[in-house]
Amino acid sequence: MSTEIMPVPPNQTQIDHSMALSGVIAESINNNDGWISFEQYMNTALYAPGLGYYGAGANKIGGDGDFITAPSLGQQFAACLARQCGEILKNLKSEQPAMLVEFGAGTGQLALDLLAHLDTLHSLPQQYLMVETSPELQQRQNQLIKRHRPDLLNIVSWVDHVPVNGVCGVIIANELLDALPVKRFQIDPHGQARELGVALRDGEFVWQLSHQSLSNMLQQRLNRFNLPPGYRSEIGGYAESWARSIGKCLRAGAIILIDYGFPQSEFYHWDRVQGTLMCHYRHMAHDNPFFYPGIQDITAHVDFSAVAAAGCDAGLDVAGYCNQSSFLLSLGLLDSLQQAQEYDSAQTGPTANSISLAREVKKLTLPHEMGELFKVIALTKNYSRKLRGFSMQNHRERL
Repeated sequence: MSTEIMPVPPNQTQIDHSMALSGVIAESINNNDGWISFEQYMNTALYAPGLGYYGAGANKIGGDGDFITAPSLGQQFAACLARQCGEILKNLKSEQPAMLVEFGAGTGQLALDLLAHLDTLHSLPQQYLMVETSPELQQRQNQLIKRHRPDLLNIVSWVDHVPVNGVCGVIIANELLDALPVKRFQIDPHGQARELGVALRDGEFVWQLSHQSLSNMLQQRLNRFNLPPGYRSEIGGYAESWARSIGKCLRAGAIILIDYGFPQSEFYHWDRVQGTLMCHYRHMAHDNPFFYPGIQDITAHVDFSAVAAAGCDAGLDVAGYCNQSSFLLSLGLLDSLQQAQEYDSAQTGPTANSISLAREVKKLTLPHEMGELFKVIALTKNYSRKLRGFSMQNHRERL
């Protein structure tokens, strides 16, 4: 991918940064007989301390970043999520303090808006934990809350792992799983799935197949789909391990995960012959993970069936699964827009507020925007009540 077609070509500082990270990856390849797994490449490209895309701490989200997230559009996403979290927190029956735990908090905007809306609903948790290993991001998140709602800081804490005594409450992660490293594979002429990794050729990173097939367990998973020779895709082992380990930490309550992805039957569809790997740089999406590593995001869609199975392994129940549009509409997404439009009808015409709200609602719900591709899955433990967010649609059977 050439810089000539990029909307904003990398500057020299970014290029130097990427070259430094590329050197680290190249050294790993040379020290491992000329080949590393893509999982290792992606992990280094995203999380190498001080050099990886997320490890370096530069701004990623919003107009000046590389992509947009739902919380960056406005407050309606957080308002709906607050209604669901508040409902769960109020109905919990536990002697432990009610907690809300967020993974992948990014700028801290979702935490700020979620807490503000929970306060309005009189449903604040006793503790709000932000699981964040980056000191720079911790500081940004702290400063954002301090600037806008310093009164809420007394219940907010930053940790690098979930409390050892477990969580009673709600664990949330918005667009976390898609950024966890994945294995890539390719079906060989004999129908076997072989791991696709990274090698060096003339100083450039290139794809290279391993001589070894995937494990029998993973092979059996893929055999169900009778994939054709040459078919490439991903297996999100990190996401499955995360769901399994976090599920064991939940004592009572729910885990709510929002991300883009599919159930397994759609994930490994024959039409998806190149898999779901996607990269983002300055709001341009492409499929070349070797383009300036360290200054672009690398993602893969989530296999929600595998995540659900991993959660069940940890003793969780699948309470709900649906698209983001149905989840948010079930939780009153249109309420604020309707109120704003009713206000407008008493005025001379549409106000800036109602126009902005309408734009936000469309972005969150329209099928060609975030409404259909983004899914919501809720995994519960010791919590039997139905969740309001799945009252309009619940497709657990598709998993």
